[in-house]
Amino acid sequence: MIRSDTACQAPDRRLISLQSTCLIANWLEEHNLPVEPVLAGSGLSSADLQTPALLITPEQEQQVFANTVALTGDPLIGLKLGQRMRVSAYGQLGYAMLSAPTLLDALQVMLAFPVLLGSYFRLQLETLPDGQLALRADHYHESPALRLFNVELCLSSIKAMLDDALGGQLMISAVHLSGSPPDHSDQYRDYMGDCPLLCDQDAERLVFAAGTLNAPLPLAEPVTHFEAKRHCQTVQDSFCPEPSPLVSQLRAQLEQQLEAPPTLEQLANQLHCTTRTLRRHLQRAGCGYQQLLDRLRFQRAKLLLNREQLPIYAIAEQLGFSETASFRHAFQRWSGTTPRAWRQSQQPPHSAF
Repeated sequence: MIRSDTACQAPDRRLISLQSTCLIANWLEEHNLPVEPVLAGSGLSSADLQTPALLITPEQEQQVFANTVALTGDPLIGLKLGQRMRVSAYGQLGYAMLSAPTLLDALQVMLAFPVLLGSYFRLQLETLPDGQLALRADHYHESPALRLFNVELCLSSIKAMLDDALGGQLMISAVHLSGSPPDHSDQYRDYMGDCPLLCDQDAERLVFAAGTLNAPLPLAEPVTHFEAKRHCQTVQDSFCPEPSPLVSQLRAQLEQQLEAPPTLEQLANQLHCTTRTLRRHLQRAGCGYQQLLDRLRFQRAKLLLNREQLPIYAIAEQLGFSETASFRHAFQRWSGTTPRAWRQSQQPPHSAF
């Protein structure tokens, strides 16, 4: 099984938009249900919902979710709300997905900007033993009582976004759940399509048949795609929390030694602390040592690939890979594409006008 190392989880210390809360409010109003009760305990008022630019914390949103589940008493509410979270509601992220050349490219855009997506899971693309691709969701870190709601909201909304990008119904091979079958299992087909629901798995997944993600998108437009991705990166960078001074030092040391990366124990000696201390600070920053090393390598690789005259084998050497093939395989895990294809895709497209 191959999992992508670049797909990551949005940090806990982040602010998020009112998008989901406003969607819930609209759904309640359509069903003649009061809005105020779902805002109880969140610190939000009905007037706040008229300010689209307002940012809230994950804790506030989760309180709204908990109130919604309790108020509606509808076991399908997560699937229903997720189906209404269309790609157009995600701003530049949505534009970047809609204008991508293929469905796989759209999915990779989604994974590249976890802060803008606002998921409570770590999302990553993986290849299953039978050759099928799957979008895996794990590392859930919110209330256990809201787990099924958040799972169904996540999977249903991603399905809706990919449907929008494709301009039609995306065929899913299977849906995986890590828990026991929910009481409403037989109704999953109404929201996820005519595919089996497999429970008691090791993670939540949307499974795609081989070749499904190669589908070209009807609204593909290279200039828009390039500019939208650049805007997404700028916005996401502005939301990144400041790491602790120790993590900053660790990162700086590691950046200087990418040609021959030290072990965590060696870094601890260089920083005059224990490996346990380093692990604790990395955990608070939302990553592990290998994940940080992969991120730094990926970032350096992208910078070096922008230098057209620099051959791939030289980039591999500068990143500490003993073989070019090892670098190529690692880059495919990080990005879903080869170094050469990535280099070509990053060239600013030429407008026809």
